[in-house]
Amino acid sequence: MVIDEAFGRGSDESAQYGLRLFEQLNLQLLIVTPLQKIHIIEPFVSSVGFVHNEEGRASKLRNLSIEEYRAEKARMS
Repeated sequence: MVIDEAFGRGSDESAQYGLRLFEQLNLQLLIVTPLQKIHIIEPFVSSVGFVHNEEGRASKLRNLSIEEYRAEKARMS
């Protein structure tokens, strides 16, 4: 299942409710969400991918395991 622009408009609580439901249904998700909302999905994912499109040219994708993401986030803090 793909969820685009996930949880950008809803409350954090409703997003977490939905993610718990998807987890109980054992669904595999591809979630597209703004970076400022990643804290909502972080407990539910095993990896993240960051897409960067500098100057509107070729997009670049960077994949990180959730552990790598958390380590990098800690280093940036």
